[in-house]
Amino acid sequence: MGEAKRKQQNAPYGPALATGVRAAVAKAMPALDSPRFDALMGQLFGVADSALAALVAKDPPRRTIACKAGCAYCCHLYVQVTPLEAIGVMRAIQAQGPEALAAVRARVADTFVKAEGKDAAYRNLLALPCPLLVDGQCSVYAARPFVCRGANSADVDACRRGMGSASGVPLPTFVHQRTVYAAVGQGAAQGLRERGVDPDLLELVAALKIALDHDDPLTAWRNGTLNFTPARCIEVAKQRSA
Repeated sequence: MGEAKRKQQNAPYGPALATGVRAAVAKAMPALDSPRFDALMGQLFGVADSALAALVAKDPPRRTIACKAGCAYCCHLYVQVTPLEAIGVMRAIQAQGPEALAAVRARVADTFVKAEGKDAAYRNLLALPCPLLVDGQCSVYAARPFVCRGANSADVDACRRGMGSASGVPLPTFVHQRTVYAAVGQGAAQGLRERGVDPDLLELVAALKIALDHDDPLTAWRNGTLNFTPARCIEVAKQRSA
């Protein structure tokens, strides 16, 4: 099956998946304490993983996915997240202890200085490593954002050539993986908007820089003392103001 045909088949399940996630997030938001937050994120990741597994069984990749531990080309790109994902990442960092937290704080501060105000295209040129990378691997892999879960490639050489490139390099990818996790991320953002949360989409490094100033980012976000507005995703802000 060609990529165009697969994209046509994406239409039914992508929006349906996003709609279900939106409802789950909107329902959970009013009473989102720590246990409920963990349950919600587990639910969202589980739904996405199950949906992808079903699609793989029905329409498996035509080429072997080249992604493996230590391959981190996609970890040098602009990453867009919801506040839920940013807080989930922060909680995963905190669970690793004070030394890991201090190391991430230093890397985030360094990356933020270089990345502040840069859009996705410019960030691709900079090819800055994600501050969550440790020895070429994600240090919070189980809590990684939806866009990171959706990233995949069947050609590691194309990934290598594309990193830092201004012209762009076509990547052969498994479209179902991208679509599933994109739909879940979109649904989460829609659920937050339904509950009046603004901003609902953030740039990861900027969001982490803000969240790192709080010992309990979830509680601080819920009571309004953690304000993610400076981390608002540039592209989305432009689209909504147009």
